[in-house]
Amino acid sequence: QTDYKRMLAYSSVEHMGILALGIGIGGVATAGALLHAVNHSLAKAALFMVAGSILTACRSKDVGEVRGLLRVLPASGGLWVAGILAITGTPPFGIFTSELMILKGALANSEWFVAAAYLLGLAIVFAAMIWTLLRMAYSRNGAEDSVVSHEHSSAVSDAVPALLLAFLLLLGLWIPAPLWNLINDAAASIGGTF
Repeated sequence: QTDYKRMLAYSSVEHMGILALGIGIGGVATAGALLHAVNHSLAKAALFMVAGSILTACRSKDVGEVRGLLRVLPASGGLWVAGILAITGTPPFGIFTSELMILKGALANSEWFVAAAYLLGLAIVFAAMIWTLLRMAYSRNGAEDSVVSHEHSSAVSDAVPALLLAFLLLLGLWIPAPLWNLINDAAASIGGTF
């Protein structure tokens, strides 16, 4: 996908498939799917906010026209890198934890083919999104790179996604007991266990 905002939308479709898979597997995967919904919401909200800042600065949604983000838009570029790493399930972000719980559920139910297909799908999505990230964050597009406007963001427009990503990082390292209890109760109500 050459439109980075559309890429994020397609990524949401992928993550809904992960949620459906977790619910379908049952057991611990159900709790993993519900935790995944929380993690995905945080990551995608942060990424769409950063995408808005990038669009304002570069005046394009085309990956081929947005280059050198880390150099020319260090705050937005850094948040974009962190957000893409988070949404692709890179540890220690929370999405890694929830995807691992879903995998654990598949393996616990001896769903070997499902587990293998799941890992293959995650690997393909990871490779494609990281390729796009590398092109946007590091590649050069001429001497001026791609920035049209340097007045693209404010402290708030960078702080809000940074806060969301920080919370997502926290959920990869530690899940607060009230949230964990809520997830377990919700999982139990739809037949999941932990």
